[in-house]
Amino acid sequence: MTRYTTAYSSFLARLAEVEILRGFAEKKERENPILLRDEINALSRGAIVLLSSHLEAYVKELGELAIESLAKNNVQKKELSYGFFYHISKDLIDEIKNTVEPEKIGKKMSYLFDRDYEFWSKSGTFTAHPPSERFNQGFSNPAYKKIKTYFNRFGYTDYNVDLTHRLRGNYQPITNMIDHLVDIRNKIAHGDPAATKTPREVLDMILFVQKFCKETDDVFASWWKAKYCALRR
Repeated sequence: MTRYTTAYSSFLARLAEVEILRGFAEKKERENPILLRDEINALSRGAIVLLSSHLEAYVKELGELAIESLAKNNVQKKELSYGFFYHISKDLIDEIKNTVEPEKIGKKMSYLFDRDYEFWSKSGTFTAHPPSERFNQGFSNPAYKKIKTYFNRFGYTDYNVDLTHRLRGNYQPITNMIDHLVDIRNKIAHGDPAATKTPREVLDMILFVQKFCKETDDVFASWWKAKYCALRR
């Protein structure tokens, strides 16, 4: 059995393009940090945006891998939390919650039953993969609190405890860096010209995010195996 999931392997591959941008910025910094300041900042800002995007993609892909494993391994639906099923149908449930006319509510309820009955029935196993795209809706800007909440969708309420145990003294610095990365990325997206980092600071961010994803991968996959089935082959 491999140590990490395919989601983490894909994440590592995508980190290469972040390092390409950071490496170019570092090279220009050595050449002339004053004259090439604008280029250095542009490259560093691009690396930060990519890093945040790849972190978000990793979390989603890990979730998708878990969802796909349910049908592949004939996991009994009765073992899953009701919160899991809620997120499969959250788009329609939210529409129903915001509808007041009985006729329209009835139509939406009928559509919900027709579309998702197969998933909601707690007997047996999944005959098709639950829709991971719908399940992942609403997860973006991957601050640490949002990542914890995302894993709660699967019923993994001990994620914070497990990650704290795994990271030990590095827990606070690493989770703070996750939040800082997302904050800087958002400032860049909103056009803040002062939102940038030096190439060395970007490297620190990369290393912290990689460590975070590595340990997240391990604790989530271990929990999923103990609860449902293996994610690592």
